[in-house]
Amino acid sequence: MILKVLSKEDVLSEKVRQLTDLSLQRPLIRLNSERFKYYVTSQPRNYSVFVMLTALAPERKCGICQDAHNEYELVARSYRYSNAFSKSVFFAMVDFDEASDIFQSLKLNSAPVFIHFPPKMSPKKSDYMDIHREFSAEQVAKWVHEISDIRIQLIRPPNYTQFLPIVLIITAIFLLFYIKRETPKIVYSPIIWGIITVGLVCYYISGQTWNRINKPPFTSQRKTDMGLFADDSNMQYVAETYIVRKHTISIDISISIGIVLLNEAPNVKSRRGIRKSIMAFVGLVTVVILFSLILSIFRSKYQGYPYSFLIK
Repeated sequence: MILKVLSKEDVLSEKVRQLTDLSLQRPLIRLNSERFKYYVTSQPRNYSVFVMLTALAPERKCGICQDAHNEYELVARSYRYSNAFSKSVFFAMVDFDEASDIFQSLKLNSAPVFIHFPPKMSPKKSDYMDIHREFSAEQVAKWVHEISDIRIQLIRPPNYTQFLPIVLIITAIFLLFYIKRETPKIVYSPIIWGIITVGLVCYYISGQTWNRINKPPFTSQRKTDMGLFADDSNMQYVAETYIVRKHTISIDISISIGIVLLNEAPNVKSRRGIRKSIMAFVGLVTVVILFSLILSIFRSKYQGYPYSFLIK
């Protein structure tokens, strides 16, 4: 019986073929201890592997791990379906409950951690991504570009929640016209003026007061960073305020409508109480949903904020 001994070239070719097949099946390759040692740390290897080490199990109580996983998976998926996809770079992840020994070997006691494993050598300090400030997909893609010179165009799924405030505003307006059928009296209605007043207050204090007190620059003053958004939750630029305000004005007005509807519902005259119930229900749903939406916007600014309500 003759045993065929594979050459290094054959072993390398087989590893690359298997990783490519795994990437085509699932852009983010899930590794256990055996796979990690074979594909990532053992030689021969002429490819780079970006690895996220995380702890997704609820009992691990990692508040930011799932969000980091979602952002990292977005980068891997965008890379998989882009023209930049090649057999020289792969994206993978390791979960603590599936390979705790890897965390021990790398001397890691926290998660998530992003590491670049270059070909033919072990990772250096510069191959670790700094996530103290942010771990968004944009930051991960920027980090990947700095290390591998691969530019990834992120492809985010459409966010249909942006149309929710518009739908709620239109619904609330039709509801008000239905309840207040005497159209001429609507002009003198305290409900209408209450909505306008609260909406204008929310509009003008949404970042404007902070800008007047702290007097931040219009954009970043660093030559290496011409971004419009500050990467710190305790800082915002003037340009950022105007951009965010453009998208949140409808949310502020919608919440104002919801609060006014809740406040005025008991005063509505109705024989069977149907109008009161409808008014109170629409007001409650509006406030609850849009409060959740505002909380999600805050989470996107303050990376690592663990709390959410209805909308993540």
